Formats: sequence, C-alpha cells, structure tokens
Amino acid sequence: MDTKNVIARFEAERQTLALMDHPNVARVLDAGATVSGRPYFVMELVRGLKITDYCDQKSLSTSERLDLFIQVCGAVQHAHQKGIIHRDIKPSNILVTTSENGSAVPKIIDFGIAKVTTGLRLTDKTLFTAFDMLIGTPAYMSPEQAEMGEIDIDTRSDIYSMGVLLYELLTGTTPFDTQELL
Repeated sequence: MDTKNVIARFEAERQTLALMDHPNVARVLDAGATVSGRPYFVMELVRGLKITDYCDQKSLSTSERLDLFIQVCGAVQHAHQKGIIHRDIKPSNILVTTSENGSAVPKIIDFGIAKVTTGLRLTDKTLFTAFDMLIGTPAYMSPEQAEMGEIDIDTRSDIYSMGVLLYELLTGTTPFDTQELL
C-alpha cells in the first residue's frame, strides 16, 4: 500500500464506488485516511459465492441463471450511466448473496481498475495506466482491451465481458481456452 500507484488506484476505487447507488453494486459505507495518510474505505460485506459457483451449486435452471444475469446487467448499466467502466467483469467479481426474503442477489465488487469516461477526476493523485500494461483478466477481456494499443476502450469492453460471462453461465466454460489466451 505504499506505492503512489497503489494508493492512487485505491483512492480511485473508493471514489468510484461512492458514485454508485445500486442494489447490485457493493456499497461504500465510510471512507477516509489514517493518521499516516493511507486511504481506507469501509464497504458492505458481501458474503457470497462467485456467480458461476452459486449457479452450479444451486443447480439453477437456464431461466434462473438469466434472471441473475439480468440483475448484473442492470448494475453494469448503472455504472456506465455514471461514466464508469469496470474493466474486469468476471465471475469472481460478481458475488451472489441471499436477501432477507431468501432471493438471490448478485453484487458487483472490485472496481480497482475501473475507468471513468466523464471529465470527472476521481483523485488528486496522478493515476495513469502504463503503456503496454495488461489490465484485466484475459479470458474475459475484449479484444481492444487485450491489444493494449492506441484504441481507447469504452463501455463496449464491459459488454464484451458480460457476453463471456453469459456464455460461461450457460455452457460451463469460457468461449476461449484460458491457457491458450495466456
């Protein structure tokens, strides 16, 4: 936690989460800095399983899997409307918990590498993505994100990742072999 890059990313994630208010996005409850200046945030504790494990363990039908996926789509749309691209949508960043009435509730977590598309500056600390630095998870990453070229990614990159997630929810595997991608 002592490098400027890590502190800046942490601060950006805290501020990103604070911008959102959606039942399927983990909420920030408090934030600040310690006496030594290290940022912190307190967020909702999401006790749950990654979405693919939840679906498999509960033997959910295709319809039930699609119902969960639609909730995730609403959360991603909310983030996009706030000008936030998650950039790492994958099963382990979508945890499924149970509400008080017993229904399944997916929650998107880990906005640590999110990108803001509006003119809003999230932090006063300089934060740049290094050139030729792979950001995200290859099996769920859009081609333009994986290329690390001059094409700036936008919300379509998250939509691509959502397609990979949907494919996995319905078939039990990703469209491309993870080891081959690496």
